[in-house]
Amino acid sequence: MPVFWLALMLMYIFAVNFRRWGLPYLPTVGMYDPSVGKTPLELMRHMVLPVATLAIISTAGYSRFVRSSVLEVLGMDYIRTARAKGLAYAFVIRKHALPNAALPFITIIGLDIPLLLAGAVVTERIFAWPGMGRLFIDHTERSDFPMLMGILMIIAVAVVVFQIITDIVYSIVDPRIRLE
Repeated sequence: MPVFWLALMLMYIFAVNFRRWGLPYLPTVGMYDPSVGKTPLELMRHMVLPVATLAIISTAGYSRFVRSSVLEVLGMDYIRTARAKGLAYAFVIRKHALPNAALPFITIIGLDIPLLLAGAVVTERIFAWPGMGRLFIDHTERSDFPMLMGILMIIAVAVVVFQIITDIVYSIVDPRIRLE
C-alpha cells in the first residue's frame, strides 16, 4: 500500500475521527504543539503517527521476507536430521532454523536503517516533520549543491557504519562467521 495513503488514513482515523468521537486524538503535523511546549511527552505524541506509518510499511515487507527465508531453511538436510534425531520442533526452529534464516534479514535491516536516516520524504512531507528527506528536497529545489553533497556524505557514512554493525551482528548470530 502506498505510504501517502496509509499516512492519510492513519491521520483520518486517529486524529479526525477520534476527535469527532470525543476520544483522545493524536496530533497530525509538526513536532510540538505551541500551546503545550517542547516536552519529551509532546514529542512522543507527535511521533506516533509518522513512526506507525513507517513501521507498518516496513513490517509487511519484512514479514514476507522472513517467512520465505524460514520456509527455505526448513527444507534443508540438517533440519530434517535434527527432527529425525527426535528433537522437539520448537527447539529445531529456535536453535537451527531461525539463526540461519536471520542472516539475510539482518542484511536487509542493515541496508534499511541508513535509508530511514536519509529520510522518508513522503512521510516527512505529510506530517510536516523537518527531516533529512525534506531538507534534501528543499535544497534540491534551490540547487544548493554544497548542502546536497553534505547530505549525501552523511548517508554514505551511515551506510558504511551500518554495514560494519551488520557484520558484527552476523558474528553474534552465527558463531561460524568470524571477524578477522
